[in-house]
Amino acid sequence: MLRMTGGPRDGLDAPRRHLLLTVLGTSTNASIYSLRGREREAELAPLALVHLLPAAMRPDKVLALCTREAKLRTFPLLKRSLGSACDLDFVEVPTGDSQDDIGIFLEKVTDAIPEGTDLTVDVTHGFRHFAFLTFSAVLYLCELHGVRVRGAYYGLFRETGPSPFLDLRPLLELPRWIHALQVLRETGSALPMARIVSRDASSGNAARDIARDLSGLSESYLAGLPLEAGRYASDVKIRNRSMRKLLGDRLPLARDLTKRLVRTLEPLALQPAGGQGWKQKVVLSRDELNRQAKMIDELLRRKNYAVAFGLLNEWTVSWISLVRGKEDVWLDYHQSRRAAAGVLGAMAAVAKDPELGEALTEDQIKLAEYWDKLSVLRNAYAHHGMRAQVLVGEKDVDRTRNEVKEYWRHLKLLPDVSLSLGHSPGKRVLVSPMGKRPGVLFSAVHAACAGHARSASLCLVICSSETEGTIAPTLRRADYAGDWNPLVLEDAFAGGARQIDHVAKEGKQHLLGAEEVIVNVTGGTTLMGLAADRLASEARQLACPVVRRFGLIDRRSPREQETDPYQVGEPFWLDERGEDAERD
Repeated sequence: MLRMTGGPRDGLDAPRRHLLLTVLGTSTNASIYSLRGREREAELAPLALVHLLPAAMRPDKVLALCTREAKLRTFPLLKRSLGSACDLDFVEVPTGDSQDDIGIFLEKVTDAIPEGTDLTVDVTHGFRHFAFLTFSAVLYLCELHGVRVRGAYYGLFRETGPSPFLDLRPLLELPRWIHALQVLRETGSALPMARIVSRDASSGNAARDIARDLSGLSESYLAGLPLEAGRYASDVKIRNRSMRKLLGDRLPLARDLTKRLVRTLEPLALQPAGGQGWKQKVVLSRDELNRQAKMIDELLRRKNYAVAFGLLNEWTVSWISLVRGKEDVWLDYHQSRRAAAGVLGAMAAVAKDPELGEALTEDQIKLAEYWDKLSVLRNAYAHHGMRAQVLVGEKDVDRTRNEVKEYWRHLKLLPDVSLSLGHSPGKRVLVSPMGKRPGVLFSAVHAACAGHARSASLCLVICSSETEGTIAPTLRRADYAGDWNPLVLEDAFAGGARQIDHVAKEGKQHLLGAEEVIVNVTGGTTLMGLAADRLASEARQLACPVVRRFGLIDRRSPREQETDPYQVGEPFWLDERGEDAERD
């Protein structure tokens, strides 16, 4: 950005060369020039300026831009009058009579000024268009050559009375603000604006606070954090008056510029909630989803796909949380987001399962296809292309991306879509074998209830035709009052993979939509245990939020187990709570 500085070093270790870049014409303007209450009589403005500047701001060298005629007429006067006050050199420039002269003028100026130079600029003399060309050259040098401007002046010639030097630095600073505001509009980054504000050390805490909020806004937006970005956007809006005061008279159009800044941030701003834990105070609503949707639209428009698809994924989970009535705890993973993601994952899994496809409505199928494609895109971009798949310029990726964007245009209108799935929406399901000893099922029911606020509401019992009749009395003895279904193995000893497939096909109809599936893998025959483990895998494939397997230990002798089967065994858990919940 264009660099302004008030001192010779500006925090750098090495001193920088300080040049006065001036433009000479073919005639003199003898006058009494004035600057900040001081006056100096001179025939040329740069002669007066060198002496009127404070000692710390005086240049080491004067570099005069001269046409061939000015080099002969006024440069000798400048050299003679300047004497030993500072070094002097010139750059011969064309008069600007042709279009080609513009490029030549700019090249000569930029070639003559070393990178890392400090500049004071004077455009009092010379052709009128030289002021504009010099202005353009200085902007270029500041942006790309590390040049910094200490001051810029124009001596307003008056025939009577002092001729004041007008401070032109605001005209050099204004393009920086225009560029910074445009960058914010086009990219969402307020970093250029933050850098401009933070350089103004003389403004103290006000500048520091504004720069901090602008930096926070940029970091939040570019990372796809809608709540943090909304909070910082709101803070910047609140500080609008302070920013306007900070810019004050030194920046033309300050009022209009800050007004446009507020207008740019308005759609992003979040109603402020102060204090510790402010994020937990943000209640999910249709308005909040609409606010975040605008941010997603902007990210998609800017083709910032890695952030856009990540945020779109989370937005969809938040929408499900709102539909499920979890708006007060929508940010809590265990109370809301895990189950919401599970609903979407289950829809996507069911839509691809030919045996379960009829369980979804047409709206649910469209949502499922969108979620599946979005997940593929999000994961691909999240891995930054470190896969064999090419993400840019590939027709298949473009098509998938367009399909996701097309459904998003419908989804952001917050349509009504039923979230009810299968036979077990929101249920806790217990899966357990039932062998000849009823104590296994009895203990499994108690294990499913231990340490949980509610018991299982559906029990799937893997049994043989011989043990099916003992299920009901065992469940009554365990005080189980929920629903249950038998999954019968024709041959519980040697049925093989075919019967396991049969149990899986029948059982997964009941797992669809379950909030938690608890699977006992012990008891009965080996085939029953394998079938139970297979149902745990099916539950994971159906994106059940929590799937936990456990075994049971009865330390009593076989005789004691047969004599008194209804004693609770010791459960040991093979899966930690929520182990599956973090997967993509």
